[in-house]
Amino acid sequence: MQPNGLITLTTDFGQMDAYVAVLKGVILTINPAARPLDFIHDVEAQKVAQAAYLLHTGYRYFPSGTVHLVVVDPGVGGERKAIALRSPSWAFVAPDNGVLTYVWQALLAEHGRAALELVELTEPRWWLPSISTTFHGRDIFAPVAAHMAAGVALSEFGPALDAPMLLPLPDPILRSEGTWEGRIIHVDHFGNCITNLTHDFIVANQTNGSPTITILDQRIEQICRTYGDSPWGTVMALIGSNERLELAVRNGNAARMLGVGVGDALKITFK
Repeated sequence: MQPNGLITLTTDFGQMDAYVAVLKGVILTINPAARPLDFIHDVEAQKVAQAAYLLHTGYRYFPSGTVHLVVVDPGVGGERKAIALRSPSWAFVAPDNGVLTYVWQALLAEHGRAALELVELTEPRWWLPSISTTFHGRDIFAPVAAHMAAGVALSEFGPALDAPMLLPLPDPILRSEGTWEGRIIHVDHFGNCITNLTHDFIVANQTNGSPTITILDQRIEQICRTYGDSPWGTVMALIGSNERLELAVRNGNAARMLGVGVGDALKITFK
């Protein structure tokens, strides 16, 4: 991977404090040619799984050579490692708390383990001189991202690791013949409920019959093509832009209407 100077920032810092600006200031002080770019700063506080999912939905749409910096770090100052990952196209700097789970799995499937380089960040010469116990984003992660974007080899930052910490992502569970249990893994800004049921999973099971989705007392017997294919005020199912089944309400908020959220179950039956 040849760095292009772009460094995206994914945090749970919000916009009310100076934390995001400080990250950018550190990056630009170390590497004036860098181009820090906001990815998202509205991750819910300490929600590592949410950050992991959101990062996965967007990282590959940036040019090859982009460094993705992630600071959602409820374990800052504790025993969790600090890590950096490099693939043939993108690099990542993050706490080792599961925030790279979706990315790691996608890159493994795409490139294989031999094409991925993963290290623990243990070399203080690449950090700021003074390290706070509560702001490693400023003192460790941002400096490393800046140096990485300037072309410093990953091996300079610390020893190799076999794999990052991975979150226990929910898989569909077969409950009875033809009936699977899925889970809501994300609720977006519009109230759309994104599930762990992928397009490929549904296609693979459709040989057993057309799918019917059930959540609470709602029974959905058609997977629509677009948000406009359902009457207003009706819960619908469709395959969203991230190739996952989602529940939505045309011009409405499915999560609010159903009273559901991340972790809640739904059923999909193929008969």
